[in-house]
Amino acid sequence: MKPSLIVTSLCVAASLGGASSQKTFAQADATAAPNAVWSQPVESCVDESDLISVGHWTSRQDAACDASDAGCDGSLPGHATSDDLWTRSHLGGDWGGLRSAMAGHGIIADISLTQFYQGVVNGGGERDFEYGGKLDYIFMLQGKQLGLNEGFMATIHAETRYGNDVILDAAGLAPVNAAMLYPEFDDTTAITGLQIMQAFSEEWAVTFGKFNAFDFINMVYPQTGRGVDGFMNVSTFLPMTVIRTVPLSFLGAGVVKLNDKRIQGSLLVYDNNNIPTTSGFDDLFDNGASLLGMYRVFTDIGGRPGSHGVLATWSSGTYTSLDRTGWTFVPTVGVVPDQDTGTWSVAYIMEQQLWADPGNAERNIGLISQWGLADPRTTPFDWSANIGLQGQGLIEHRPNDTAGLAWFYSGVSDDLKDLTSPLLPLQDVHGLEVYYNAAITPWFHLTADLQYVEPGLTRRNEAVIFGLRGKLDL
Repeated sequence: MKPSLIVTSLCVAASLGGASSQKTFAQADATAAPNAVWSQPVESCVDESDLISVGHWTSRQDAACDASDAGCDGSLPGHATSDDLWTRSHLGGDWGGLRSAMAGHGIIADISLTQFYQGVVNGGGERDFEYGGKLDYIFMLQGKQLGLNEGFMATIHAETRYGNDVILDAAGLAPVNAAMLYPEFDDTTAITGLQIMQAFSEEWAVTFGKFNAFDFINMVYPQTGRGVDGFMNVSTFLPMTVIRTVPLSFLGAGVVKLNDKRIQGSLLVYDNNNIPTTSGFDDLFDNGASLLGMYRVFTDIGGRPGSHGVLATWSSGTYTSLDRTGWTFVPTVGVVPDQDTGTWSVAYIMEQQLWADPGNAERNIGLISQWGLADPRTTPFDWSANIGLQGQGLIEHRPNDTAGLAWFYSGVSDDLKDLTSPLLPLQDVHGLEVYYNAAITPWFHLTADLQYVEPGLTRRNEAVIFGLRGKLDL
């Protein structure tokens, strides 16, 4: 199972911005053992050491060919383009040569279809199963091969959403299907991310454009999975305290600090408006501006990699805790509260590998945890926490299967509780999620997912949600 192509876009840009050269996919040793995050890297367009990932992402991340290399075949590392239906990395193979031809001209394509069949089996609101899905179209453009600057990289992410979901039936304050939040809560197609990067060295890059928030966190922490890989509930892989200051999609610009091509820190200035389906220029900065800063320290404890990071945000906009966010669905009670200017959030994020099979580094278990605080006057949650365990190859003869178990708790702010009471009394939201993702083929993964959620509305019973997720890499 592989996270989005976006995971490596910055790493590749950094590679192009530096002086080092690397091999093409075709030059990589085809007889080498499958490479894992925790094993010795096999040289290719993107070296495995370019990426940090603590958890179950042991197969090499999606990557693009180094623009300085010739003969790149357009395949993803670890899964060569093949005529064999059962071993190829994508259902469509090389698209009749089109994928390789595009890669040779600096355009890397990754298109996937994710389908969901999910329902509330106990508690919640309405007990029903719904079918829905989404198409992700991700294209990475490489500067040198396109005749542009070396170290230039552009990533375009378009999404199509169709069908229905049970987010409101289960728990609106803890969305049980993160992927179906994009592009919006309706059937539509939109470009949710268009990010431009320019690396000036192996340590520094600048970036600007339309940011997709899931892609941004997935670029730093690939094991989060964007809801199409890994956990499905937003609360299990995102510090919910950021939902006021970080929209689903936003216009911004900033600088990125790299450490051995891993994202170590960043500072972004961006617009407060949520713009997944629009350009955002018409309302640019009409409600102030926001800042996001993050920095992490990489660790090695007993040979086990990890990291500890801080993510802080601040906004100059005017808000109330009842204002709608793109992440959650705050109940409407007909109250017009006083507005407050300025808001903030801060979160601590840690990841740590806990175990790896000495004989097969692809078999491992990792932990990721996020703890956050936020301004209680303007946000639905004034604190949040989650802890997730993820593993790959837990069954020895199923090396590409992954599994996860997570707990989350989101503290509803007293301000929001006071505003909605007594019409809609609210309580803190907490729950559990467990999933098993079976690699049927390299291009098809089937996930069974079970969630238990104590909803924010006190009049609702605890919700039990079961779902199936099928992802096809086209």
